[in-house]
Amino acid sequence: MASRTPPLRMDDPVVVSLSVPREARWGFHQFPALSRLPDGRILLMYADAADASETHGELAPSYVSADEGLSWEPFSGEPAPVRPHYSVSEVFDKQCLVMPSHRYLNYVQAGVQLPTPVSEADVYGLRRQYRVADMPEIVQEYFRHIPAKRWRPETGVWQDETIEFDMAGRLTWVNGGSEVMPRTFFERHLLRFGEELLYADYRSCYAMQSGAIAGKGGSSLMVSTDNGQSFTRRATIAIDPTGQDLYGEPVLSPTRDGRLVCVIRKTDQEQKPMAITWSGDQGHTWSSPRELCDFGVWPCVLLLGNGALVLSYGRPGVHLRVSPDGNGESWSDPLAVIEGNHGWVTQHTCGYTSMLEVDADSFLFAYSDFLHLDESCVQRKAILVRRVKVGSLGKD
Repeated sequence: MASRTPPLRMDDPVVVSLSVPREARWGFHQFPALSRLPDGRILLMYADAADASETHGELAPSYVSADEGLSWEPFSGEPAPVRPHYSVSEVFDKQCLVMPSHRYLNYVQAGVQLPTPVSEADVYGLRRQYRVADMPEIVQEYFRHIPAKRWRPETGVWQDETIEFDMAGRLTWVNGGSEVMPRTFFERHLLRFGEELLYADYRSCYAMQSGAIAGKGGSSLMVSTDNGQSFTRRATIAIDPTGQDLYGEPVLSPTRDGRLVCVIRKTDQEQKPMAITWSGDQGHTWSSPRELCDFGVWPCVLLLGNGALVLSYGRPGVHLRVSPDGNGESWSDPLAVIEGNHGWVTQHTCGYTSMLEVDADSFLFAYSDFLHLDESCVQRKAILVRRVKVGSLGKD
């Protein structure tokens, strides 16, 4: 059952960055992401280029706040955020880890002859999938070992390292007309859960246990038992064997009662509800996905210290909900930060959001506003941050 009044109190938005006047290009001044740096400052990056695989891995605009989001200044130095999303994760032993996107392998320039595809699907254009095991060693190595950076408190510097990713049943894809092979990167924060690091991944595609291939991919749980030096695939979180639904952009969170919950995007060329699923056994098995809300891309889920579970999502608009029991079984009515328009879903905002806990009752919330007016009443895209406090829910 939904509560009639979301228990949220929002401060006024803080403008972090403004685009050039009347910016209308898709991919520019959108997709904000918040992270906490080792020194405690808050990092915010966003994309400022065409939304295409060919632009991934390039430096992104970034800002930093030393006062919990009240003011922001341009950031330079390490780690240098890159497009399209970027996340600094605190792992075990007070270390921090990033595995950013890099310029993808151009298989044409590398002289790679593609084998017969194992599936074809319409994912914003034709997508062909291939078995990585059928590829030459240069491709297998590209997917097996991924460059990363780690910060250790004893050195106080970011150092290069390589993370090994599971290759059993691994697939790769090529979008029609593209010459690059995208691979995974950490665009969400890693989750410390027990003595393991968990990551919900949709960019690393795998064949199903039966050997069947889902044309639009799915979401897998990747697990590290060595503090992020390597990740193995534990389970499929959600997948559509018929290839009709996307099941991408998953976000993972603990629940108040000690389970795992994952919220997943299903929207592709048409608006669809999001999906939600739970695991009570460290992610080895997952419940059948339920539909959640009527629409949504890039869901974000955050379990606060006070036990409330917060959900953000968008397109159209930007919206917040709270699960007061902290388990995601029921949610408050949506609070529309930006209402949006179902007839034109990309008019008001990209719909991608980011949340970062500030204290047990509060979080910072970053989003884009395409129709923001500057001091001269000129329309510019804006990257905005607000502090949100979660109060108590009244009875229905």
